[in-house]
Amino acid sequence: MKKIFLTSIIFSLLFSCDILHEDPKTVLPPDGYYDTKTGMETLVNACYARLRSFTASTTNLLQLTEQGTDIFEAGVDGDVNFDTYSISLTAGQITSVWENCYIGINACNNVMHYIGAVSDMSDSEKKIREAEARFLRAYMYYHLIMQFGDVHLSLEPTVGVQTEANRTPVAQILDEAIYPDLRFAVEYLPTSQSDYGRIDQFGAKFFLSYVLLSDERSSTSEFEEAAALATNVITDSQYTLLEERSQVFDQENDMNKEIIWSLQFSEDESLRESGNETHLYFAPKYDVNIPGMVRAIKYGRPYSRFKPTQFALDLYDEAIDSRYQAYWRDTWYAIIDAENIAIGDTAFYLPKKMWNKDQIDSKKYMVFNPEFSESLGSAYSKVNNRVYVQMRKFDDTKRLTINETKGTRDWVCFRTAEAYLLAGEAYYRAGDIDNALKYINTLRRNCAIEGKEKEMEISASDLSVDFILDERARELCGEGKRWYDLKRLGRLVERASKYNSKAANMQTYHLLRPIPQSQIDRCSNVYQQNPGW
Repeated sequence: MKKIFLTSIIFSLLFSCDILHEDPKTVLPPDGYYDTKTGMETLVNACYARLRSFTASTTNLLQLTEQGTDIFEAGVDGDVNFDTYSISLTAGQITSVWENCYIGINACNNVMHYIGAVSDMSDSEKKIREAEARFLRAYMYYHLIMQFGDVHLSLEPTVGVQTEANRTPVAQILDEAIYPDLRFAVEYLPTSQSDYGRIDQFGAKFFLSYVLLSDERSSTSEFEEAAALATNVITDSQYTLLEERSQVFDQENDMNKEIIWSLQFSEDESLRESGNETHLYFAPKYDVNIPGMVRAIKYGRPYSRFKPTQFALDLYDEAIDSRYQAYWRDTWYAIIDAENIAIGDTAFYLPKKMWNKDQIDSKKYMVFNPEFSESLGSAYSKVNNRVYVQMRKFDDTKRLTINETKGTRDWVCFRTAEAYLLAGEAYYRAGDIDNALKYINTLRRNCAIEGKEKEMEISASDLSVDFILDERARELCGEGKRWYDLKRLGRLVERASKYNSKAANMQTYHLLRPIPQSQIDRCSNVYQQNPGW
């Protein structure tokens, strides 16, 4: 199976009316280009490539999905406004997600418009490519409605300059765009694709399950459908849980059997564009004023954007749950010789529980006690916005230099562990506790430290919406899901304000982001801002 590195060049006018630019720059194809298989393949590839522009190539999506929640806040180089929800109407993060989604949606609309006229593709090939484009359109509309609520709905390609836009209700976008597109994708996508990185039928089922669990109108029948879809991914697909959690994000194993769908970034710099930059954002300032430490490829270039909350770390019982060590780094080893420390010795350590003075004084290395622990005096350090436990899922050791920002790693969108969580949640919300426990406990046993499988199991009395959110945090931390999970399960304001010290003043209107000011300014009609902003 080969990877498909999808070009971001789009050969048509892709700006939807509500993201109009004063002087749009485009590369127009020759007449009849989209009527050919080559032209259509290029256009479908461009639909995929657009996703890289606001997911792993910048902090934009992570700031809108991980920061300001119960599990992540700003590091020293981060933007604290996404914790305090004092977000500017001109913030580049919201503008980028808005514009890139609509550029991608319009590319998908062009696929549907032109594909019927392609003469050198079989009907089955056309259905598959259309299904891919429709899936991607649904995926981008989902981001828009979850972030902004009622937004512009367009299912036809933009022709010429248009200056008016609508605010279509979320329910209508779900019913007229997202659900029809996903059901079409489920029907016509193959169960596997020859090009790694293309969405397949099981990926479409996975996402349809997630959308059903996100729709506030859903009730028992929709929860049962969501459970059946997630269960089908688990039981009938080629995807499965890996034996150890540490294998899932092993860079040497980027195409592993747990990954259902990922966005591709090449090790070939000529194909990488801006690359996957996620490796930059979770690293603390490990290379400043700590004996034995200097910047190294092993530990990453520390942009220090996202710091885990104490609540996030406390979710793990590291005595029985392997995910704490698999997904987080609490120990750093010396890169250079220093006083009393040799290369390879422990340089500093961040315990989950507070150490006393005698424990710390007995070590040659630095110890940073938990952030909210008792102060032992100025000679003893604590976790802060510069030094903190690091998310290690995105480490990229294949960069050629210590300052290289263009990462080579794929960005994982869907994986099997989450299918188990979707199944467990769907069964729980449908009232089927036995099956809910079955799927959640299967995953938890898989995550157990060897010999601790029984201790990782939960019982019916443990199940609740809050437990489901806790379990999703333990497994999916940092993967661009948290804000959506808290919002769709009705806990965003409650949990963010409780566990993120900077979000204490969060209000219900923060459940929607502000519409970018550029969108409002470009419309000749009145485009209403979201309430409160």
